Amino acid sequence: MKEPKDQFYPRSFGELDDLKNENMNRPRLKNKEKKTSIEKFNDKIGGIFKNDKLDSVDDEKKRKIGIIITALIIMTIVISAYYFLIYEPAQEELNTAKTMKLNELHSLYKGPLAGASTVFSIENQIEDAKNAYEVESIDIIGIATKDWKKFHLKSINTNKDHYNRTMATYENNTKNVILSVEEATNIVNNNNAEKLSEITFEKPNTVSVPILVSRLQAGAGLISVGSIVDIYKNNNNSFNETEDTNNTEADVSGCTVLSIMRYEDNGEIESEYSKGNTVVEGNNTNPNENSQTFTSNVLEMLKGAIIQGYDENTTIEMLKNYGVKLSNYERQINLGDLDAEYMILLEVPQDKVNFILNNMDDIVLTIPTSNAPPWMVKEINTTYTTQTPG
Repeated sequence: MKEPKDQFYPRSFGELDDLKNENMNRPRLKNKEKKTSIEKFNDKIGGIFKNDKLDSVDDEKKRKIGIIITALIIMTIVISAYYFLIYEPAQEELNTAKTMKLNELHSLYKGPLAGASTVFSIENQIEDAKNAYEVESIDIIGIATKDWKKFHLKSINTNKDHYNRTMATYENNTKNVILSVEEATNIVNNNNAEKLSEITFEKPNTVSVPILVSRLQAGAGLISVGSIVDIYKNNNNSFNETEDTNNTEADVSGCTVLSIMRYEDNGEIESEYSKGNTVVEGNNTNPNENSQTFTSNVLEMLKGAIIQGYDENTTIEMLKNYGVKLSNYERQINLGDLDAEYMILLEVPQDKVNFILNNMDDIVLTIPTSNAPPWMVKEINTTYTTQTPG
C-alpha cells in the first residue's frame, strides 16, 4: 500500500536539503503587554476572592467583576465629592437664605398684620424655593408696604376724633403723636413697611395737664394758646446709664397749649419818664424838668372792668394777649424777665400724664418749625432770603 506523501518527511537526501533551504513560516512569540493600573487593580481584587472552588473561573469573568467594583468605587467618590463640594454648600446657602427671608417676613408682618393670610402665602413661597436666588427674589417689603398702607388708611378713618385728629402710637409705646388726619395720611403714603410696621393709629385719648415751668422750659415764653409743642426731657441734671443719650425723638409730640398764665407780678406796671434841661444866662441858671409817671396793674384793671369801673370792651381789647405781646416785645428788644414762670395747661395723651408730672422740673417745651407761629416763620424767611452768597 502506498503511503501518502508527507511534506515534512524527507524521502531522500535531496529532499532533506530542499527542506532546509525552504522558508517556512514559524510562529512568533507574542510580546507581553504591560498591564494597566486598572488591570493590576483587578488582579488584586481577583486575588482577594480567589479560592479553590473558583480556580476554574476564567480570567474574563474576573475582569468583569473587577470593572464593576471599580465603577462602584468611582461612583461613590464622585457622589461624595458632589455632595460635600456642591450639594451641601448649596443647601446651607439655601437654608440661610430661607431663614433670613422668614426673619424679614415676621419683622414686617407683626402686630395687627401678624396673622394676615399673606404671611402664610409668602411662607409657602419661601419653603418651596429651590435655590437661594428664588428666595431672594421674593419682594416681601413691596408686598408688606401695600398691605400696611391699606390697613393704616382704613385705621386712620376709623380712629379719628371730633377734631379730625388721630394719634400715632409707635412700637413699644416709645412715642405718641397727636396729628391731623391729613398729616397721618401723608406719613402712610410717604413711607414703606419698615417704618409703617412700627406705627399704629388710635383714637386720641387725651387729658389736660397743668404744669408750672420756668421761662426756659416754656419755649422762652413765646408759646401762646393754640401752639403745638413737643416735650423733651432734659437729662443733663441726672445721668442714667440706662438712658439713651443719642435719642433725638421727642418724649411726647403734638401737645396743644390750651392756656398760659404768667405770675401776677408781670402785670404790675410802674413807669416814669423824665426829661430835663438847664438854661444858663449870665449869672442866672434856670433848670427845667418835665416828667411823666404811669402806674398800673393789668389784673386790677380787668377787675375794674368786670365791675364796670372801666369800659369792659375797651379794656379787654386793650389787654387781649397781653402776655404774648409782652413776650414778643421782650424778644424784639432783647430784654426781658428771665425769672418769669408760667402756668400752662397742656393737652397730652393720657398715658403720658405720669411722665410729665414726675419730670416737671426737667421737661422742656419746644416749638416744631413745621407748626411755627407767624413771628417765627417771618424771622426764618427773613434770615434766609436776605443772605447773599459769599
